[in-house]
Amino acid sequence: MIKETLKLLVVLILTIHCSANTIQLLRVRKTEIIYTSQYTIHQKELTWYEARAECESCGGNLVTIDDSAEHTYLIQKLNELKVGQVWIGLNDRAGEGRFRWVKDDSEDGFKQWCNGQPNNVGGHEDCVELRDEILGNCLNDRPCGSYRLPFICEVNIHKTLTVNTF
Repeated sequence: MIKETLKLLVVLILTIHCSANTIQLLRVRKTEIIYTSQYTIHQKELTWYEARAECESCGGNLVTIDDSAEHTYLIQKLNELKVGQVWIGLNDRAGEGRFRWVKDDSEDGFKQWCNGQPNNVGGHEDCVELRDEILGNCLNDRPCGSYRLPFICEVNIHKTLTVNTF
């Protein structure tokens, strides 16, 4: 118990200060090392390109959703904060229909699309928003440069911690 408490304390001490008008969240994954993701929900509305640049300036990326648990966690936070939809790091700018994450350019990850999505209306919907519970708990494609939305940045912090126990 003391070992886990110390790990959590060390993780909670790790913070990243970026721009104002944000809400920071912390999620801890248990593995052999302490692996944390810090999410910052920016309520300022930007285009996808501007949002990506803002995340990169803070040492992170637009969020990558790795699994259903992370998807559920983020939806829960959007619901609590009453943020309807946000930009995430998924896009198909390099090739239509091949959605990739900005963090590692992979097609892996969790994708729960809204009904009928992605639909690429007008041939220009290359970036992706995450919608809250009211809007369907799902992903929708949008034009990258003409819509302005809040966004979620993710900073991955990998730390190994050795705790001496008595």
